[in-house]
Amino acid sequence: MGIEIVKIRKYNKDYYKAWDNFVISSNNGTIFHLQKFLNYHPKGRFSWHHLIFEEKDNIIALLPAQLKGDKLISPAGASFGSFVTQDISYDSIEEIVITFLKYCRKEGIREIYLTPPPLVYYKSMTMNIDYALLYHGFQYEKHLYSSVVNLKKIKRLHDFDKRARNAIRKAVKSGVEVIIGDDYESFYPILTENKRKFNLPPTHTLDELRKIKRLLPDMLKLFLAYKDGSLIGGSLIFICNMKTLLSFYIALDYEYQQLRPINKVLYEIIQWGYENNYEFFDIGVNQDTASRNSMDLNKTLVSFKASMGARCFFRSTFKASVH
Repeated sequence: MGIEIVKIRKYNKDYYKAWDNFVISSNNGTIFHLQKFLNYHPKGRFSWHHLIFEEKDNIIALLPAQLKGDKLISPAGASFGSFVTQDISYDSIEEIVITFLKYCRKEGIREIYLTPPPLVYYKSMTMNIDYALLYHGFQYEKHLYSSVVNLKKIKRLHDFDKRARNAIRKAVKSGVEVIIGDDYESFYPILTENKRKFNLPPTHTLDELRKIKRLLPDMLKLFLAYKDGSLIGGSLIFICNMKTLLSFYIALDYEYQQLRPINKVLYEIIQWGYENNYEFFDIGVNQDTASRNSMDLNKTLVSFKASMGARCFFRSTFKASVH
């Protein structure tokens, strides 16, 4: 295959710096692959099984993961996982996948679940990893519908459809102001109330959000909408890598829904992202959380995000049974 034998070793804290440096310089790594991010979880929450792939003692790939019985799952405690690599050849990727499957057989791992970041998170877009996984026995378990704005094409008011333009103008005329702030304490109750409508808690506690902000202060941006000095909504953005932003939370005080503050918030994020040289803004997935079918859509949400210029990208999960 043109490369040396790939070796696998389990991660330990001695590799902390090397791991995160590799993620930052990689082709497809995100904030969710960083040990600094994963360290916000309390000890014992997950049975970590992070793997390092080496060739000639040089790291060529990483896999953050947990073991759950005889299942290896990546990500754990994050949005994206799967293999992190440089922009390497298909032959190299295939050798990594083959070596990984041999390792899983040896370790008694019976099922593997991998959810990589969508294609828009890759510095150099390639589906080499996807092809190698599918060729070697993985199948798609599910696809989630993620709404993504191309910041090179959608950046100014006239780029949105008429419905979105009118909503943004209404927010401006109504005196809605949007700033980047740190008032997580005021944002969180609005978020919690929104989640309660769907019988779901926020993914993170308030203390966990504070901890992530302390660990990665430059990679979280909280856009907050105010009306007459009162907080009425906002969105928490994760700067996932140098290419793509992710709206992890959107929250609205529904008493002010008619003022269209979320349209204004998303508009300001898009402007900020474009001006700071990001290429894509992922507004998040659009699943119907009340459905048993994980692929059922909240079509109202899809339509709303599409009005802001967003288009569909898959957030896919791969599954393999190991024999």
